[in-house]
Amino acid sequence: SVLIMVIDKIVTGISLKIRKIFDVSYKVYDDNVQQGMEKPCFFINYLDGNENRDIGINKKNYIDILHFDITGFSKNDDTPSLMEMADKLYDLEYITLTNNALIRADKMQSKIEDGVLHFFIDYKLFICKGENDNTQMNNYDLNGEVKKDG
Repeated sequence: SVLIMVIDKIVTGISLKIRKIFDVSYKVYDDNVQQGMEKPCFFINYLDGNENRDIGINKKNYIDILHFDITGFSKNDDTPSLMEMADKLYDLEYITLTNNALIRADKMQSKIEDGVLHFFIDYKLFICKGENDNTQMNNYDLNGEVKKDG
């Protein structure tokens, strides 16, 4: 589906940006499988999303908000390292997708819990579904004149 393709593009964009922000030695995983993981590392998890119809003439415009949790593990699970990682992840405000589109995060929040960083980030996308159903009038002529006061 289109949503899965969009999510994949965002995950790839996040992953590429994390590799730019952090040392190349940081691994980036895009699923929850933590067996054999190498620290320091990040996991990119799509949480959920919601969709709202955009206000306007075209009833096929939607706003999708996609929620992600980037889970970070430092080398020694120490809080100062996790705080530094969280601070750097705010650079994910802008990411470039595989089609070179630039998108901006709508909301970002970090939380450290039990030696693990959770960086929550939302991306808001404007989607147009389908084509416009504009009705065309064939051979329609309009003539008008200004009424003159007597």
